Parts: sequence; C-alpha cells; structure tokens
Amino acid sequence: MAAAILLIASAALAPKPLRVLGLQLQATSGQTQENLASAESLIRANPGYDLYVLPELSSHGYDDNVLEIAATHAQDALDGEITTFFNRCAREVDAHICYGFLRRTANGPTICQAVSGPDGAVELLYDKMHLCNMGKCSEVGYGLQPGQAVGTFECGGLRVGVTVCYDLRFCELYRTLAWDQGCDLILHPSAFVRDATFPCYHPFVTTRAVENGVYVLSINYAGADFGDSIAVGPWVGPVPGLDEDLKVASLGIEEGVLPLIVDPDVLSKVRRAYPYRRNVHPSLRSEAVEV
Repeated sequence: MAAAILLIASAALAPKPLRVLGLQLQATSGQTQENLASAESLIRANPGYDLYVLPELSSHGYDDNVLEIAATHAQDALDGEITTFFNRCAREVDAHICYGFLRRTANGPTICQAVSGPDGAVELLYDKMHLCNMGKCSEVGYGLQPGQAVGTFECGGLRVGVTVCYDLRFCELYRTLAWDQGCDLILHPSAFVRDATFPCYHPFVTTRAVENGVYVLSINYAGADFGDSIAVGPWVGPVPGLDEDLKVASLGIEEGVLPLIVDPDVLSKVRRAYPYRRNVHPSLRSEAVEV
C-alpha cells in the first residue's frame, strides 16, 4: 500500500509534457514596431502553449542594414520598449516567450535572446557567446560583443537552455547545457541564411539533439533567404517502449509555426535505451552528469 501511494505521489510530481511553439516569422529590416506586432499576432493566433520561441534578433530583423547601426537599435535589457512589450504579452497569454533583440551594454551591443515569463518579468537574458564571422555573416566586423555565460531557465518543471545561431557549431556549449546544466530542451533561435554553410544546418541540429539526449528546437526566419526551421527529439527512429518512431519535423520557407511537445517520459526511455551519458569515458564525464 505504501509503495502504491509513493508511486502515485511520484507520478503527480513528475513534470508534464511541455508544449512549445516555434514562430518562423517574416521580419522587416529595422522596423521594430512592425516586427513586434507580427510576433504578437502569431502568438495570439496560436493559443495554449507553454513557451513561444522567436528567431534571432526577431525584434529588428537580421541583415547588414540592422547590424551596421546596431548601437542605434540597441535597447536596455530590463526597461526598453521591447522587453516591456514582451513582458506584457507573456503575462496576458500566460506563457513564456523567448525573443531576440540588440542589447545595450557598457562594452557595446550584444545579440541577446531574452525570456519573459507568465508573471510579466524577465527570466533570462542570454548574450550570444559565439559571434559569426564566416559566409555572409559579419557580426564581429560590426563591433558586436560576445556573451560570457550560458543561459538557462525553468519552464513547466523542466530546465531549458538557450543558444543562438552560430552557437550551434560548438558541441561544448550543448554538452554543457545538457549534461552539466541539466537541460532537457535546448532552444536555437537563428537567422540562418542560405549561404555555403546552410546544407549543414539540419545535420548539426539533429546531431546536437541525439548526441546529448535532448530536444532541440531551431527557429529561423521565414523567406527565400532563410526558412527550414526544425524540431528534433532526443532520438530519431524507434525507441523501446514507444509505440511510434521519433521523427524530425521542419518547415519550408513560408511564415508558419512549428509545434514541439517535450515529453519527460520519452526522454527517460531514450536515455535508458541509448545510454550515452552512462557510457561516456569517466575521464570525460562531469560530476554533474546524470547517469
């Protein structure tokens, strides 16, 4: 009897599946008010999610015209109109919203991805750690400053990590978020332009998810130069104990939404069946890694 009560109590305490929605929107370069209105419209047209995710620099658009006057567009992280806007929106829709903007700092502007919570307050400010300076990207040349710390927040009882675009190329960051910080979902807001690096986009996202046993949601801009947002679970294919294979979901180039359900039960079954965390060599395992 006591064992049965313990099982019921444990089930009650277990996190519920997290409902996440990526918003692949068409941003207008430099038109902040227009972009904020578009984001809110997409959010309100798709109610009922716990977390909404917008692309990199979603509030400004991403192109050279924006980046070359980044300091002009940059706003205060806590009191700027963009933060105030999303704090209000998150409170009204009773959800977390992850959005991008140029953040004003003492050292210069950063590419910031912030999270406003359902209580109408900022829960995370993550400054992009890896600035792109390859292909059609020139963030370093425009004087943007790199972030110095990883970013995580709590949502629905699960820990969520945030990375931005070029961060995807660095497996060390994802392993830190998944294994050391205990994240079950890693967000990847992007402005992934269709240059010579674009064919690696989906393989990188899929690899980061599977090698770490986490969900990854990567949200790009809509448009002919961007698109192909992708959601990947902690495995691709059959998993013992699950009725259906885990599949990758993605969008085309049109404006749209990409739903993802982060299921703790799926995570447990994947990690039990494909035990990378247990099998990694002890010399490479952090003390914080759950095995």
